[in-house]
This record gives sequence, structure tokens and C-alpha cells, in this order.
Amino acid sequence: MADWQYRILESKQAPDWDQHALRQSGSSLYMHSLYLDEVAPGWGYLESEKGIQVPVWLRQRWGMHEITHPLFIQHFRPIYRGADAAFDLTGFLKALEPLANRISIQLDLPPEPSPPGWQMHERVSYRMPLPNTQEVLRQGFSSHHKRILKKSHALKLSAESEIEEFSTLFQLEMPQLSGLKSEELEKAVRLMTWISIKRRGQLFTARLDGRLVAGCFILHSGDRLLYQWAVSNAEGKECQAMHHLIAFVLESYLGSRFEFDFEGSMLPGLQRFYAGFGAKPYLYMRLTRNNLPFPLNRLLHVG
Repeated sequence: MADWQYRILESKQAPDWDQHALRQSGSSLYMHSLYLDEVAPGWGYLESEKGIQVPVWLRQRWGMHEITHPLFIQHFRPIYRGADAAFDLTGFLKALEPLANRISIQLDLPPEPSPPGWQMHERVSYRMPLPNTQEVLRQGFSSHHKRILKKSHALKLSAESEIEEFSTLFQLEMPQLSGLKSEELEKAVRLMTWISIKRRGQLFTARLDGRLVAGCFILHSGDRLLYQWAVSNAEGKECQAMHHLIAFVLESYLGSRFEFDFEGSMLPGLQRFYAGFGAKPYLYMRLTRNNLPFPLNRLLHVG
């Protein structure tokens, strides 16, 4: 069993951390120190004796320590500094136990049995490799999606560099869709701004007569494209703008050899929507532990 230690990243260590984090495949952008600073203030990490590192958000709420998975991060992927290192899930989870009584963390690893006291929940993402041609791409679309995309429309689809109008639409529409609070939406806008400046993401929009009716912000993360923030208004929904916009996004990256990750959902309607573009389900893990004494363990669920 690997020996894991909890550490706090010092500012002078950030460049080295970011260099190794961004070398990882998949959702590496989530582990950039500045991204973590925004979504998980005060974050730390566990490091194994083999040099494997995993971010951890240990914080204090209601007078107790808990480990929470941050908003706007689908999952963490271990940072490997050596090619021959193997990830020891049991050792990692055992190292988390003394840190907090309530723990929730999501890992971009195939589900596997967890040690006693832990619950493993299968989560689903939808991913697809991007082919070289539009013909091959559209062959993978469902008949339902093909029918929608054959309809004539007046939408103007494009990639844009300015995010102000999209951020306004996002903050207006998302509370009804997701229940996110204003401070959480502002956090997302700050992340979009930073990612745009660093050129690690791209905004795509759908407009009707110049009016923004739908948009999505795609993160460029390692060898993966992440469908992170997306929203449409009532007018956009009426003309099924998101179907046309996503098809346009996928076609914009044809031949790039990226994998497109819709980031999934546990809602059947969204799962059908993602699968309709040819994406396949991919399982990852949500791991939880609630070691609070009774009745607190019933009153304070792991979230």
C-alpha cells in the first residue's frame, strides 16, 4: 500500500504543479492551480511515495472538517510523475479517512470495489472520438438528431472571442435550469474569462437576426474537449438551436484527434441528447464516506 501524505501547495511550487498537471491526458485543465484556486479555495493534495498527486478540497463547515468535490469539476484524474507508477485506490481512500468524517470525491477512473466504510457510485459521462470527415461524423448521429439537423433554419453559427454577451445569457437562464446561486454563476464567468485569456477554451454561439439564443463554452484540456457551460433561451429552445450548435462544434474540430467529452448527466433526457451525436457512455467513480455519529450521519448527508 502506498504511503500518502496530505500537503498544501506553496506558491513557488505552482509552476511545477501546473506543468505536470497539464501533461496528463483527459481533464487536466481542472487540476491547474488557478482553476482550483477559484473553485476550491484552500485546496490541498494527497501525494504518494511514488509521486502520484490528487487534488483534495478539505474545508471546514458547521464546525467540522469535510472533503467536498468542487463545483465545475466533473472529476479529478491522478497526476502521474512516473510512467511506471500504479494508482492505489485503497491506499488513497485510507489516507483521506483521518482528514474528515464526511467525504465526497469523483475520480476519472473505471469503477472498482471500495474498502469498507466507503460507497462507490457509478457516474456516467458521454465521450466520442472525432473523425476526419463530416460524412463519418454524421453517420453516427441518431435518426432523431438527423431529422432535426435536416430542417432549414436561420441560425448563424460561429466561434466568438468575446464572452460578455454569453455570460449575461448564462447568468440569466442558468438559475432556472440548475438552481445555481449568483455567486456560483459569477465564479463560472471568472473561469471562462481566465480560460479565454489563456486560450484554453472556445465559445461557440447560435444567433437569430443577431440575437444570441444559445451558446456553449468548450474547454481544451489535454487530449480532450470538455463540454462545460452551455445554455439557450426560450427562442433557442424553440428552434432547437443547441442541436445545430453542437453539430457545428463537432465539425469545427474534425480531424483534430481530440476526444469530445459531453461530461454526461444522470438525467435520461440529457443522456439521450448526448448519445444522439454518437457519444458512448463512460463510467467513472463517485466515492463517499460518512463517519459522523448518529444522528448527525442521518441529518448531514454526503453531498
